[in-house]
Amino acid sequence: MPSFRQTFWKHWYQYLSGRIGTDAVTFLNYGYWPPEGETLPLDPQDEINRPAIQLYHHVAETWPLDGKNVLEVSCGHGGGASFLTRYHHPVFYTAIDQNPKAIDFCHKTHASLNIDFRIGDAQALDFPENSFDAVINVEASHCYPDQKAFFASAKRVLKPGGRLLHADFRPRDELSQWEKDITANFQIASKTDITAHVVSALQRTTERFRTLAHRLSPKILHPIMEAFAGVEGSSIYNSFVNGERVYLSFQLVKPA
Repeated sequence: MPSFRQTFWKHWYQYLSGRIGTDAVTFLNYGYWPPEGETLPLDPQDEINRPAIQLYHHVAETWPLDGKNVLEVSCGHGGGASFLTRYHHPVFYTAIDQNPKAIDFCHKTHASLNIDFRIGDAQALDFPENSFDAVINVEASHCYPDQKAFFASAKRVLKPGGRLLHADFRPRDELSQWEKDITANFQIASKTDITAHVVSALQRTTERFRTLAHRLSPKILHPIMEAFAGVEGSSIYNSFVNGERVYLSFQLVKPA
């Protein structure tokens, strides 16, 4: 029987996908602003999503994806899949999400790209063992009822020596369990606290996200939507600033 957390996030993301409709909202992450500034060259049409794109680039640049067979778990509306396919040049890119409306959106919005979008469960990846060179997972695992199952499933579908490129946040008191579940399956090649860079991105996107949150929801839901979007002054934003939540990025290696 699905847990409350699993049921809540499933219906919440389906609600968002339904409200967004055909609008070009292709990213649902908090973003990343590097200390060196805007050093990543982007096509003009991608500039509006620069903070969110920079998060994907930060995660992916730790291990070259060029020529690799890549799986993205919890792809959302496919903005990251589009960026990585166009800029990092994997030979094959598969992207799954449990939200059917999000996958429908991806098929319509990113139809020109050679991306295999599928409905799938992050905790029980439906692929043969040793299928992928890399698994991408950005700002999604905090929603999973069983993160241990996700890490075990990601390990199973990776080739020996393959990488899980992973970024997400946790309340500070959950960090030790997070790392315990990771190290039960992977070796940690790199681990970086990027909280300050996420806060810097949120400061740049607050007005856009607040406007979007208000447009997509009735007034009674505005505080919830603002917190979900991490706008300045929201509970989520404040928790990053005061250290209650920590945002980490990892390069994780499946033992050979």
